[in-house]
Amino acid sequence: MINVFISYAVIKKTIDEWDPIELLTTHAPADEYDSESRSIFDRAKEMTSASMEVMANIIFEVFIENFGDDVFILGIDECKKVANKILTVASGHCKET
Repeated sequence: MINVFISYAVIKKTIDEWDPIELLTTHAPADEYDSESRSIFDRAKEMTSASMEVMANIIFEVFIENFGDDVFILGIDECKKVANKILTVASGHCKET
């Protein structure tokens, strides 16, 4: 089994680059997605193995909970792309057990 450690920094950087609501491109503060990134990190800590589907669902749920489906209009497929990017970066930090 592969255990995954996904750092907060990886999640934060990936979410900021994604900028799903385009807040950072409109000159919002750099900490705009900190709370969402922290929630994703906290939930991801519970993952025992790399699962793109689970990570995508976490991302989707966090953004719907925080912004609602009238503001966060991206679907699960976009979240899968972001989850894949996070897990790809984190895969360098995997440990075999």
